[in-house]
Amino acid sequence: MAKQVQHEDFGEKIGGAKKDLWKERGLLSDDLAGMNGREADKYVKKDNIWRKPDYQAMIDSGMPVDVAFFFKTVRDSLPASPVYLYGDEAPEKRLARQEQYIDTVREVQGIMDSVKTKADVMAAYRRFCLDNGYMEQIAEGMSGTRYGWTEKGQNNPVITNKLVNAFHVSSEYAYQRNFVQKAAKQQFGVSKEDKVPKGYEIRHNDGKNTWSKDDDWKPDTWYVAKGHRIIKTNLATKADALKWVQDFAKQRATSGKKRFVPKQLAAVRRDGPDYRRGRDATGQDYLDTFGFRGGEFGNWMNHNDRQASLNMGFDALKDLAAALKISDRDVSYGGSLSIAFGARGSGNAVAHYEPLRQVINLTKMNGAGSLAHEWWHGLDDHLGGKLGAGGLLSENPRKHPLMAKLIDTIKYKPETPEQAAARAGAQDARTRKNAEGWLQNAMLPALNRAGDDKALAEYEILKTAYLSGEPGSVDKLNDLKKSVTGRVIPKEDRDRLHTFEHILQGMSAPSEPTIGKVPTEFYKSSKRMGEISEKDGGYWDSNVEMMARAFATYVMDALPGRSDYLAGHAECAIAFDSDRDGNLSILKAYPEGDERRAINAVFDEIVAELKLQQYLTHDEHAQAEPPSERQASPRAAPEIGPDPPGEQLSFDSLPRQERPSVMGKLAAAKEAVSKTERPEQAADKPKTKGPEL
Repeated sequence: MAKQVQHEDFGEKIGGAKKDLWKERGLLSDDLAGMNGREADKYVKKDNIWRKPDYQAMIDSGMPVDVAFFFKTVRDSLPASPVYLYGDEAPEKRLARQEQYIDTVREVQGIMDSVKTKADVMAAYRRFCLDNGYMEQIAEGMSGTRYGWTEKGQNNPVITNKLVNAFHVSSEYAYQRNFVQKAAKQQFGVSKEDKVPKGYEIRHNDGKNTWSKDDDWKPDTWYVAKGHRIIKTNLATKADALKWVQDFAKQRATSGKKRFVPKQLAAVRRDGPDYRRGRDATGQDYLDTFGFRGGEFGNWMNHNDRQASLNMGFDALKDLAAALKISDRDVSYGGSLSIAFGARGSGNAVAHYEPLRQVINLTKMNGAGSLAHEWWHGLDDHLGGKLGAGGLLSENPRKHPLMAKLIDTIKYKPETPEQAAARAGAQDARTRKNAEGWLQNAMLPALNRAGDDKALAEYEILKTAYLSGEPGSVDKLNDLKKSVTGRVIPKEDRDRLHTFEHILQGMSAPSEPTIGKVPTEFYKSSKRMGEISEKDGGYWDSNVEMMARAFATYVMDALPGRSDYLAGHAECAIAFDSDRDGNLSILKAYPEGDERRAINAVFDEIVAELKLQQYLTHDEHAQAEPPSERQASPRAAPEIGPDPPGEQLSFDSLPRQERPSVMGKLAAAKEAVSKTERPEQAADKPKTKGPEL
């Protein structure tokens, strides 16, 4: 029996994974040597250098509440991230500021770790600011000692006035005001069970003062207030008032939002060619076939997990290359991409792309179905770097006109003639209403005072003519007012009415309304999905995520068959939504129908353009041996997951979208060019890459 191969990480070490990062000790300046610039910008933060203390634990261990509040005040006064000055744009200067920031935060941490008592608080200013040479004494007199900045302090932007003032405790009175009283007011050190929710107050009614109109406010009771409003009275004890306000605030704060997480696929199936010809894939296959920079496995993944992930991932990536008609090496963006299986978990994400290290991570099984989505994030980042977007290209799409076109197609579509007519009608109605309002303000008050029924009847006739755009109607209205009141319409009002008369005249001429744009159902559903499943919003309807979800359906439509590991989650963003009347509807945050066909057509243009620019390489992909003709092999990978019992939603049952394609034209152009070259020229011609932009 052949010895079972244990799959290990392959290729270059990716680095930066959570299992390799600084853990409880916090970040040191020496750790910057293992980071690239983007990682340093992300990770050099106060909370990564000096872990946020558990102040309640410090108090429970015996530290006075006011001392712990001083500790918090000093730490909070530190900038959350490095401060860069003018001229710090160069990478080496940014690095120097980051090292300075880390070292200074560590200095403050060292001082604070030794603060245990009030006496330590009073000495902390001298120990940090004076002993370290950031401040110096410059004068001493009747008003007290004065201190000033040294050159060292001036050259360190981390040492701010806010930090120095937090350290400086000038007197016993200042200590009581800044730490004892403020701590009590902010309920610092009060346990969660005993804390009054923010914004609310619990007060005692001693019976001497009452604001009750019905004389139903009982003395010696407690009441709850918020701002200047009393929201609950006659609570027997302070404990009763606390429980009531906590329950009340909790009920008000409940949003009912639940984060959307794609369900694990019940089975992972594909019916494409047998690229592996019955053998298991290895990490070396990923390096040799696709040119990945490296690969990782989670420590908890056993051999079977690793082998199944390698096999499914290999087949899916070959399917991706075939669907896009690109070379296998393009899958790794020319060798810059890495892949990880369950090694770089990120919260509840089933899969994610890390731009800092250019790596796609897929969890053990929950990540199955999201490979196409995450691959697009990687391409988005790769192109952003090539085109100088300063990040993902989707966040700065003007760098590539077709990307801007794609985002516009994702979010908007042309109006139907009926929608255009309805919009134009509504606009005309608003214009007429505004015109009528200005006319009434200019005419009616004077006519009602000085006119008779005959004058008002004439006004109504002229108003109808004016609102229909009849030329000269404003002049006739002006004459009517002068004949009745002896005064004309003021010039400013008359000019405005003439403008409306001209607009209304244009509206009266028959014409076809201009076709505008309206939000796509994909865009509207994505915004709504964010409203019902996000706390802060902005994820589901972002350019980055909408583009990736649209690409997943594009790949799904381009596949000749089924490839669940690649695109099984392309159509999973489905939720139930209800309106104010409780009517349920199905929300689909992915493109469908004509919208999907239009989006796919733009993806076709983008892929073709990237090939013409030689960021991708066109490859027709000769078909591998079909699965039905595969010879039985003792090493053939087993089926991943059985058919679930009972009825299930099958991706095969969903209609494939027809879409226009320019791939054939590109292939024909490539063939025509190759025929014009002499064989010896073709053999000697070096392979070129696109320009570095």
